[in-house]
Amino acid sequence: MKYALVLVNIKGLGVKTFTYLIPDEMREEIQIGQAVLVPFGRQGLQNAFVVGFSDYVSGDFRVKKINRIIDKTPLFSLKYLKLLEWVANYYCCDFVTVLNAALPMKLIDKNAKTELSIEWIKSDGEGLTKRQKEILALLKEKGKCSITEFEEIAKTTRATLKKLAEGGFVKIKEEYIYRNPLSIFKDIETEPLFELQGEQIEAYEGIKAKLRSPNPILLHGVTASGKTEVYFKLIKDVLDSGKNVLFLAPEIALASQLTKRLARKFGIKEVAIWHSSISDGEKYDVWQRLFKNEIRILAGARSAVFAPLQDIGLIIIDEEHEGAYKQTNPAPRYDARIVAKRLAQFHQAPLLLGSATPDVSTYYYAQNNNNLFEMKKRFNNSPFAKPQVINMQEYGKASYRGIISKPLQTEITETLERGQQVILLMNRRGYSTYTQCKACGTVIECPDCSIPMIWHTSIKKLKCHYCNREQSFPDFCPQCGSDALSTSGVGTQKIETLIKELYPEARVERIDSDILTKKNAHIELLTRFQKKEIDILVGTQMIAKGLDNPNVTLVGVLSADSGFSVPDYRASERGFQLLTQVAGRAGRGEYKGKVLFQTYNPEYYAFQTAKSQDYEKFFDTEIKSREEFDYPPFSQIVRLILSSQNNFRAEKSAMEIAMRFSTMTDKFGFSEYLEVLGPTPCVIEKLNGFYRFQILIKNKLTQKGHDFISKFLSKIAIPKDIRLAVDVDPLDIL
Repeated sequence: MKYALVLVNIKGLGVKTFTYLIPDEMREEIQIGQAVLVPFGRQGLQNAFVVGFSDYVSGDFRVKKINRIIDKTPLFSLKYLKLLEWVANYYCCDFVTVLNAALPMKLIDKNAKTELSIEWIKSDGEGLTKRQKEILALLKEKGKCSITEFEEIAKTTRATLKKLAEGGFVKIKEEYIYRNPLSIFKDIETEPLFELQGEQIEAYEGIKAKLRSPNPILLHGVTASGKTEVYFKLIKDVLDSGKNVLFLAPEIALASQLTKRLARKFGIKEVAIWHSSISDGEKYDVWQRLFKNEIRILAGARSAVFAPLQDIGLIIIDEEHEGAYKQTNPAPRYDARIVAKRLAQFHQAPLLLGSATPDVSTYYYAQNNNNLFEMKKRFNNSPFAKPQVINMQEYGKASYRGIISKPLQTEITETLERGQQVILLMNRRGYSTYTQCKACGTVIECPDCSIPMIWHTSIKKLKCHYCNREQSFPDFCPQCGSDALSTSGVGTQKIETLIKELYPEARVERIDSDILTKKNAHIELLTRFQKKEIDILVGTQMIAKGLDNPNVTLVGVLSADSGFSVPDYRASERGFQLLTQVAGRAGRGEYKGKVLFQTYNPEYYAFQTAKSQDYEKFFDTEIKSREEFDYPPFSQIVRLILSSQNNFRAEKSAMEIAMRFSTMTDKFGFSEYLEVLGPTPCVIEKLNGFYRFQILIKNKLTQKGHDFISKFLSKIAIPKDIRLAVDVDPLDIL
C-alpha cells in the first residue's frame, strides 16, 4: 500500500485521522497498530498510530511523509480494529470517536518509563577494596534491582558503582519499568481455591458443559451463594488450557476488590487491573504487557472491554444487571455487556454473566436458550436476613428529624453494643435534595439544567449533579425577593450528620462519588471497613453490591421506595435490584443479619418481592408488563435526543426527524415493526444550557430494523445549532 491512515492526537482538535505517504524504506515493516512520528502543520512532529492503509487519496493536495516508526511492536491488531468498527456501527457513531474512547491517548505519547538497573556479575578480581567487596556481597544477596534503590541500601554512590561496572564486577543498564497498579496490594500471599459444595458443584458442571454455547450463559445465584468461587474454578480450567480470562465488575471499587481476590488465588504476576482511575503511565505499561500476552487475567470496570487482552478463553461479567456497564455520555454510548458479547464471538470464547438480580432481558434470553443456571441457597446454607418493613406513614412523625425511625435507631444501638457493623443506604448524594422559598414556593434550579440544585454542607455550596455547576446559597428568593429560603429532602451528607448526632461515640464514614476524588480513596475506605475501623458506613448504591463483610449484621435503607417513582420503564427493575442487593450485605458470616426498609409505599409489587427476596415472582410480573407494551426484551429501544440552546429550534428539528422517519417506515412497510414515540420534551428538559427533545424508536425487526435506523441516521443533515445524540439500548429515558 502507498498510504497509511494515521490517528493523530492534535492539541485543541482532539483525535483525528489523516493520510500520510509511506516512505519506500518503511513499506516492508510498517504495520497496523505501530506508533509513528508524523509532521502536522505548525505543531511540528506528532506521535501517532497507524490504523489502516490505502493505495489512493481523495482530494487534490500534497500528502506528507511519515517521519519514522517509533516502535516496531504494534500496540493493537487488525482484529482489534474490526471490533471497534463493529462498535461504531452498532452505536451509530463515527469510528474515530470509538478509537478515542478505546485507546488511551498516552499510548501515542510514548509514555514509557525507564530506570537504571544494577546486576551482580562477579566478586573475584584484583584491586578490590574491602568496602567494594562488601557492596558486591550485598548486591549478590539482593539480586538485580534499581540502582537508585541499591545506592540507598548499600549507602554508596553512583561513582563507586560505575567503577565496579568498568571493572566488569557489575552490570548497569537502562530498563523499562512496569508500573503496576496492583502495587497498592502489598504482601499478597497466594491461597488455594475453595472446594465447591452442593449447588456450586451443580452450577460449575452445568456451565462447563455449556462453554461452547454461542449464547451468553447466566449464573443466577442469590447473594452470598458463592458465585465467585464458581468463577474461580472455571478460571483455573481456562488458564490450564492455555487461554486467558477477562473479568468485568461494574464499578472501580468492586473491580479493585475483585482483583485483590484474583491475585490471592492465581498470583499477582498473572493478574492486571484496568479502569479509569489508574494513571496514564500504568495504563501504558499494562497495555504493553497485554498485547505481548504477558497477562493471564484482566479485571476491570467497563472500559476494560477495550483492553487488548490476547487469546481470550472466557469472559465473566459479575453483577451483570448494573447500569454502570453502560456509558451514557459522551459517545460512544456503549454497553460493555453487549461489546463483550461481540468480543466473545471474535475469540470464540464463552460469555458468563452472573447476578443475584439479573437484568430482565438477560434472564429472559438465558431461560429461552436453556443457558440458565441457578443457586438458590446461601453458601453453607446460612439464613437470609429477612427484611422488616418500617411504614413511615406510622413511624415518620416519631422519627429522628423525621428521617431515622425508632425501630432503626434501636437496631443500630443493639448492633453497635455487640461490636458489629452497620450499613445505611441513601441513594442520593448531598445534604438536601432541593432549596425552596417558603413564601412563593420557588425551587432553586440550576440555571443551565432544569433540575434543583443540591445543598452540600462539606463545600457550603449549592451544586448541580448534572453539570457540576456550583453557587453560594442565595440570600433572597430570585422570584419574590423573600429571605424565607430553606433546604428540604435528604442526601447522604445529611444522613451522615444525623447519625453522628445520634451516635457520637461511633466511628461513622460516608462513601459516595463526592468523596472519591483522591486516587484509591474507595479502596482505603473499604479496607478500613473490612478491618472493623468503621462502625457505620453511610453510602449510595455503591455500597449495595460486592461488599462481603461478615461483621455487617444490620442494613438500613432510609428511603426504600424512592427509586420506584422515576418515570422510566425500568424503574421497578432498578428499585427491586437495589433493595435485594443491599439486603444481601447483612448476615454473610456466622452472625444472623437484619434488614430494615423504611418506606411510605409498602404495598407496591416490586417492593414486596424485594422484601421476600423473590426474583422469579418479580420477573413473572415484570415480563408480562414488558410484553404488553413492547419494551425490551420484546423490542430494541433507540433513543434520539435533539438539543439546542433555542427551545423552538430543538423542538422543530425533533419533529422534522420524527416525521421523516415515519414517512420512511411507511414507504417500506415497516411502520408496524418500527414504532415511533414522540417527539416529547425529555424528563430533564434542559441540561447544560441546552433544551432537549427525545424520540423513542421501538425496533421489533432485530438486526434488520437496526440497519434501517442506522442508514436513516447516516443520511440526516443536522443544522450547526442542533445536537443529535443517538443512544442505542438506553438504560433510562430521562
